[in-house]
Amino acid sequence: MSLPQISKRKKLLATVLTFWIPIKKYRKALRGILLLGIGRYRNTVKSDKNKKFDVDLSVCAIMKNEGAYLKEWLDFHILSGVQKFYLYDNESTDDTREVLKPYIEKGIVDYTYWPGAAQQMVAYRDCVNKHANDTRWLAFIDLDEFLFSLKYDNLVAYLRTLPRFSALVVGWMIYGSSNQKEKKPGFVIERFKMHADKTWGVKSLFNPRMILDMTNPHTSEVAGFTIDENGRKLGFINQTNNPPSCNIIRCNHYVTKSFDEFMTRCNKGDACYENMADSPKAQALNRFNIHNRNEVYDDIMDKYVEKLKQQS
Repeated sequence: MSLPQISKRKKLLATVLTFWIPIKKYRKALRGILLLGIGRYRNTVKSDKNKKFDVDLSVCAIMKNEGAYLKEWLDFHILSGVQKFYLYDNESTDDTREVLKPYIEKGIVDYTYWPGAAQQMVAYRDCVNKHANDTRWLAFIDLDEFLFSLKYDNLVAYLRTLPRFSALVVGWMIYGSSNQKEKKPGFVIERFKMHADKTWGVKSLFNPRMILDMTNPHTSEVAGFTIDENGRKLGFINQTNNPPSCNIIRCNHYVTKSFDEFMTRCNKGDACYENMADSPKAQALNRFNIHNRNEVYDDIMDKYVEKLKQQS
């Protein structure tokens, strides 16, 4: 299954046919269904209901020189219930392939070498086109993001409690440096326990067969309903001023780590940004200061640390 080809004329027609619906969440859902195609939508719903997927939950990510953090990230998400990873390697020059080798051999990781600048959304589209029928749910997160449930040990168990959805928005919690300048021993989730005093936005988890296009790493348009962690149908998602709650499921974003780790990452380049490696130091410092949020102490990840140590 591939992403649908949607013309400007089709978008206009879908907008005209749904403008009369007063409640935005229903207007948005129906517009998406029209864009996907009513027949394709209906067949997909029927197929999903009857099909037993070999993989319930997968993650797609693009990475560059993340070898030092990769094992922790993989093992953590395996503990959280992720069964498959579609990983796109954006010209890594570190030990990424060596770290991934045992996971590839076990069939846990599907590895793709993916060169080029600013390739995040291109890789995401490739993943949907190739793997939409291989997994019941698909999350798009980065290698500095950790997706987990605060109330369930297994994400799949939580997802099964929700009504049928096309997209689930997950609160995005920004973690700062915990006032650490240099890299210290230990896991990322062990070293950094200070985060912002509120969620900064969302990441999303999809029924990949309902995705209309991948245009944004945080949210994308789908056929059918987008819901929050409580199963509530959403219309407009205001990531900045009124992001959804994150009391059941959350995405922790360790965007800075220590100061030295952040600057090293800027110097090496990034898979998501075309000019990150070429950015002036002042621009990198500004980005660090914006994301270095340390207002709230939170040890919720400690329950995973001992389990990860046992696997190391």
